Amino acid sequence: MTNNYRYIAKFTIETETPLSVGSGNKGITTDRLVAKDANGLPYIPGTGLTGVLRHSFNNSNLIDELFGSGGENGSGSRLIISSALLVSDDGETVIEGLRKIDTDKGYYSYFLKLPERDHVRINHKGAADTQGHGKFDEELVHKGTRFVFEVELIGSQADNEIWDQIINAFTSPVFRIGAGTRKGFGKLKVIKEKSKQIVFDLTQQEHLKAYLQKTSSLNYPTTNWEEINLNHVDIPEWKQYTLTIQPKDFFLFGAGFGDDDADNTPKTERYFTWATGKPTLTTEDFILIPASSLKGTISHRVAYHYNKADGNAIGRSGQVSFQTTFNTEVALQALESELDIDNLNWPADSPEWDKLKNRIEQLNAEENESWQNFKEALETEASGESGNGLPVGENNEAVKALFGFSKNSKSNIEGQRGHVIISDIYLPLDTQNTKVFNHTKIDRFTNGTIDGALFQEKAIRHKNEIQLEIWVHQDAFNKNEQIKIAFEETLNDISTGQLQLGGNSSKGHGVFKGSDKKN
Repeated sequence: MTNNYRYIAKFTIETETPLSVGSGNKGITTDRLVAKDANGLPYIPGTGLTGVLRHSFNNSNLIDELFGSGGENGSGSRLIISSALLVSDDGETVIEGLRKIDTDKGYYSYFLKLPERDHVRINHKGAADTQGHGKFDEELVHKGTRFVFEVELIGSQADNEIWDQIINAFTSPVFRIGAGTRKGFGKLKVIKEKSKQIVFDLTQQEHLKAYLQKTSSLNYPTTNWEEINLNHVDIPEWKQYTLTIQPKDFFLFGAGFGDDDADNTPKTERYFTWATGKPTLTTEDFILIPASSLKGTISHRVAYHYNKADGNAIGRSGQVSFQTTFNTEVALQALESELDIDNLNWPADSPEWDKLKNRIEQLNAEENESWQNFKEALETEASGESGNGLPVGENNEAVKALFGFSKNSKSNIEGQRGHVIISDIYLPLDTQNTKVFNHTKIDRFTNGTIDGALFQEKAIRHKNEIQLEIWVHQDAFNKNEQIKIAFEETLNDISTGQLQLGGNSSKGHGVFKGSDKKN
């Protein structure tokens, strides 16, 4: 078949959630930097767009036909996809090639210091994994940033339907680009009124001449092109869950630092809006509910429900039983030997008594070798690493099926990315609905307040409903029906207020109530 047709579309896309297309480099203060072009501005490589588009097709024969295949009978790709470049401050021009840009003020200055997100790996106890060095941060591109890219298909008149599939693949609600797509990043929106397409039939002289005159510039005029028809994409392999919830009282997704009012403040971000047709960074901060935080909370409760259904619980017959014990007498004998209390002969006015008092007040079980051995044994057994423990984290079948697991070269196990997609949520910040809570640190020995240990936290009281949208790939449920039950019971726990979201849940924050539905 002669491929004498050229299908071309120019897309203008907007990031609905922050974008994390990594460059593979580290910064001085950031563990992961985003990819930037020669002007120092963020962009999306064409290889990234091609890879995600390729993965959105299920037909292997169609994939080989469009994207090429190897071997003796292999063929080259029929698709040409450009990199997605940043839209300039006028809202129309695409910044391509080397440009003289003033980054000291205005629109371009916002890309010199991009938003950053802090992450921490959580262990099986639901606490920060300090031993596994789970703390890291990454650079992101603002929500609301617009890019332009071009797609060209080399084909025939019979490729109309395939072209429609390619066009509408970019509009799928599960089409995500970059890293962290399973923790809220990389959701895109096609701007229909600024996206155009054209079809050239190279057997017609007029079309051939127009095609040869067209340049590869993304600023090439498209006034005589047609608008792209965006249709609803049917994705039967994905299941959508929608939770409409409302905070019962206060909640707090912490920023990790304070302000003039409190030591711990809510996480907020600003983003670009296009109400005037030009990019404008919001003047006010918006409350951020990170998808990564929601994902971690849901993951741990899923493990609980799955273990409960399977009868995996500490202390049950035939299940986990801790064989390791901690000998308190041995620990006390080691302490007495260290302090040598029986042989103290200092005068009554000796300063050594104050030193001994301070030493006793600062005693910590972590210093004792027998306690450390006991603790490590419990950690190993409880985490499931001993092979006889409580299945949590990546040792839990439901968590692995839903949220994926990392590659283990020692065990020759290939990793798998998660089957759950959650997006970040932005809420308007009303300072009248914030409250500063004062707290004091308590002395463990006197049960009194420690001098100078006053600290504050600022929590949010949001009165309106919040909609949480979650997509789950059917492959996560195909392995075991109990996985689906555990997941839906977890969502029900959120809707009934039994599972708190955010930080300081032990202080009463993060209780939500509402309803959930499955589409």
